[in-house]
Amino acid sequence: MATIRGGVNGRAWMRWLACIALALLLLPAVLSAAEARVKPPCTDCVLQGKKHPYGTFKVALPPGWDGHNPMKLLIFLHGYGANGHDMVSDADVGGVAAKLGFMLVAPDGRGTSWSGTGMPGTAAPDGGRDDVWFLRAVLHDVEKRWPIDHQMVVLGGFSIGGSMTWQMACHAPRGFTAFLPMSGGFWLPMPAHCKRPVALRHLHGTDDKVVPMVGRVMLRRFHMGDIDKGLEIFRATDHCTAPARQFSDVGDEQCTEWAGCAAGGAVQLCLHPGGHEMRADWLTAGLQWALAQRPAERQQNAQRGRDK
Repeated sequence: MATIRGGVNGRAWMRWLACIALALLLLPAVLSAAEARVKPPCTDCVLQGKKHPYGTFKVALPPGWDGHNPMKLLIFLHGYGANGHDMVSDADVGGVAAKLGFMLVAPDGRGTSWSGTGMPGTAAPDGGRDDVWFLRAVLHDVEKRWPIDHQMVVLGGFSIGGSMTWQMACHAPRGFTAFLPMSGGFWLPMPAHCKRPVALRHLHGTDDKVVPMVGRVMLRRFHMGDIDKGLEIFRATDHCTAPARQFSDVGDEQCTEWAGCAAGGAVQLCLHPGGHEMRADWLTAGLQWALAQRPAERQQNAQRGRDK
């Protein structure tokens, strides 16, 4: 074998060997960093805090998923007294998500409730968990475990979970395509304005005595806000100036929609004649509306409107 001597070729060869040696030394660190960015899938997932678990969430993957293609994502927040497992096993939530091909993530509220501005969860001795932070952490954690279709990430919730959905839509909407709150809105004090335009479809029963449309006082010091006044805040943030459109949907739903708002925002209110309840066809209609909020779909719908 020829001896490598000094000179241009020899120096280049030595630099190349030095680069290989450095790469081999750095390889474990690179692999470690890559592993830190990718978490293994889970069904009962735990968000670990510095000393103790910060929260948990349940996961149900859509039937027939091939293990590779990005999935549509629904994060659904339970009502008071329930938990994530209830949502995954509930045909009105888990069954609908599976039928429409959504990955379902169902976080667990702390003490079976949620904590947001004016909500009872903030009265916990330690001030309650920061659930805006928690739900953003859930989304971030899910994105590290599975391939997600970032153009179709939906946040929905029922009752106090609906209220928490309003909190997220107003204060932390980044990363979500649409919001589907049901039977729960802002608590007092209401925000003066929200962070950015969003696509939000609210469902409520006109005979809801638990969370009336006009709001009510709970435990003498917690005040549920008026749903119509809360929607005015979203419409103002979205700069919805076009006249509202009214129509019937899925049987007994009567809907009013403010569309064509700023930055693709849209606000819809759908009322049914029932009480404090949730049905599979109502969530189905909501998710179908959310699918139309995908950026490409919004552009096509806007073009159709111009062509008429």
